[in-house]
Amino acid sequence: MSQPTVPIRLVALDLDGTLLTHQSGVSPLTRQAIAEAVSHGVVVLPATGRPLANLPPVVAQLPGSNGASVWDLGSDPLGCVYSRYSNAAERETSDPVCLIRNVFPVQKAREVFALFQEYNGELSVFSEGYSLKDEHGIRCLTARFAKRKSTEANQPDDGRFLVVRDFAEWMSRHAHEVEKFCMFFETREEAQAVLPRFLALKDVEVVQGCPENIEGTPRGIDKGSALLTLADRLGIPREATAAIGDSENDRTMLEKAGVAAVMANGMPQIKALADLVSENDCDHDGIAELFRRLNL
Repeated sequence: MSQPTVPIRLVALDLDGTLLTHQSGVSPLTRQAIAEAVSHGVVVLPATGRPLANLPPVVAQLPGSNGASVWDLGSDPLGCVYSRYSNAAERETSDPVCLIRNVFPVQKAREVFALFQEYNGELSVFSEGYSLKDEHGIRCLTARFAKRKSTEANQPDDGRFLVVRDFAEWMSRHAHEVEKFCMFFETREEAQAVLPRFLALKDVEVVQGCPENIEGTPRGIDKGSALLTLADRLGIPREATAAIGDSENDRTMLEKAGVAAVMANGMPQIKALADLVSENDCDHDGIAELFRRLNL
């Protein structure tokens, strides 16, 4: 495919391994490409497995979606992101508008949580834009980034995680508020070994954002459904949408978008879905290249 068949009016960008470099940056060339597309009326939004609190400030000016929820950050995007930090009282914040939100049924949330609790990984629970971890999870996060053992871009512990004393106690009061579970394992081999147990869960969407993790959302709730719902609200037909990603948790939006584009560093099975594959990876302006090839 050399050019899209109709002009692209909405582009959904995965973050880790796609828009962000492995140092959590966005290059000047990529920033320029996005700015030019927006100036031409194209809607550009991050479609990420992260909750609102973990949206990097460098991309906070774009509306955000993780499939389970879609947010409008208004005129103060950074303040909206900071509103979901644990130290929000020490920052200037604004209230984001949640356009779409989907949560687990209570009993299903408890079932999925119980399975994750069988493993000693780094668990995160996403709820109302917050990213919750316990102290064990924070220690695992610190060790993981110190060893550079993940394809996920680095996330500093700067208040973006809300640390709970005891996850079981939190779940006893908030099981009705869970949008997503995510666990990083020590190795990709460990994640692969336990993945079948999670895939066997009924009415749960199970994906991997990278080979070392397992993510779970309610059945039918994914980046693809969020992309099409938002496009419909904006009056943009499916064929005028594009999705850019690199991993399994991008599969649904790549399958449902009008044009599927995958990064050079993408998983082989995800590249197989692509209408376009970049020649450059996320550390070398792959997004800017794809925007040029999409005539944005």
